[in-house]
Amino acid sequence: MVRTCFVSLTLAVLATPVSASLIGVNSLDLYSRLSGGLGMSDHLIDLTSFKQGLNLPAISGSEANVTWTASAAQGVYVNEVVPSGTYFLSTWQAGDTLTISFGGEGVFGFGANTFLTNAGDSVINGNVRMTLSDGTTFISQITSETTFYGWLSEGKTTITSISYRPVYSGPDAFASLSNLRFALIPSSGAMAILALGGLVAARSRG
Repeated sequence: MVRTCFVSLTLAVLATPVSASLIGVNSLDLYSRLSGGLGMSDHLIDLTSFKQGLNLPAISGSEANVTWTASAAQGVYVNEVVPSGTYFLSTWQAGDTLTISFGGEGVFGFGANTFLTNAGDSVINGNVRMTLSDGTTFISQITSETTFYGWLSEGKTTITSISYRPVYSGPDAFASLSNLRFALIPSSGAMAILALGGLVAARSRG
């Protein structure tokens, strides 16, 4: 099914452990505090330059020496969420997997408002499976377009891709993202702070 009709959804909640080398957060504020505290530079992916209703196999752009590509098997889709007017990225085909890939400088963090839409571009309840390039997988129940999920590396793993797919969400669910952002590799000084973080915390409790 493509973006033409609405079907009610079946709700489910599933989750799998997060990789030890990546920290998962469900708050933009927390993501910003953690990435900033580690000296990471945060960069927003601008979707407003892409034509609304776009249907292409992939779209791409670049920021701060990082190239990014959004792709899906049956094409990607850009439009505005009603009624908020926020630009969002989605798939053209219901149930398809939306993949964001990175090239260039190492990406140590990525986050986005993560939600589901129907064929009429309305936000709907459902479940999204998120899979990162290192195999980290998390499945979450989604109820709002403001639901944020982000991932930050502990210094061992760069993020080269992340994919989103509806699961147990009915035949008219489209994986959708807005407020996409990535964080670059921290400076060597910040990496040293990260490595010593556990020791400092332990001493403060002493």
